[in-house]
Amino acid sequence: MDAPNTLTVPTELDPIEGKSRRMVFVLVPEFTLLSFASAVECLRIANRLASNTLYEWTCVGEITERNIVTCSAGTEFRLDSDLIETHRDDTIVVCGGMNIKTNTTKRLLNWLRRESRKSLPVIGLCTAAYTLAKTGLLDGKRCTIHWENQDSFLEEFEETELTKSVFVIDGKYMTTAGGTSSIDLFLKMIANDHGDELANAVADQMIYSAIRTD
Repeated sequence: MDAPNTLTVPTELDPIEGKSRRMVFVLVPEFTLLSFASAVECLRIANRLASNTLYEWTCVGEITERNIVTCSAGTEFRLDSDLIETHRDDTIVVCGGMNIKTNTTKRLLNWLRRESRKSLPVIGLCTAAYTLAKTGLLDGKRCTIHWENQDSFLEEFEETELTKSVFVIDGKYMTTAGGTSSIDLFLKMIANDHGDELANAVADQMIYSAIRTD
């Protein structure tokens, strides 16, 4: 009987030194689990392969009595904290999903506007481009959003340049089209931060053949 296929960590990768980068995941109610999990797994695997904590992450959101947010699949997640004051080296990752218009609250918008003044990178996963656009941050910017939301987005946000790309990077603002497109964006980010070799090794571990760009 043949031995089962197994994944092995590439031995040619030397440990990578340097300051870690913190990702502040904002879990909007009914966020898409696949988009969130795909992003976090890229970071986890990068840390493992580099034998170093290249990336840290925390999950924040609007705290309720139970300190719980529910994703679109019905699974509950305990938040690490309320909407926090970010640091200058943080990256904000807004995780959107179902009913994004209803779940984009005035408090969330005010927080995003305030924190964006620090010139932090801001990422919108899945439908979160709506949340970013609602703040005005995407005015005059290129972006993308899940295909189900494109028509309504175009009607409401004429100041943005909506594309059908898998992900879009326009300056410090990044958006994805949902689903596994988080993998493509985060592999690109890892490549920019630590080189193509590490990004390709992470892709191999995820059984992901190539980074899509459109």
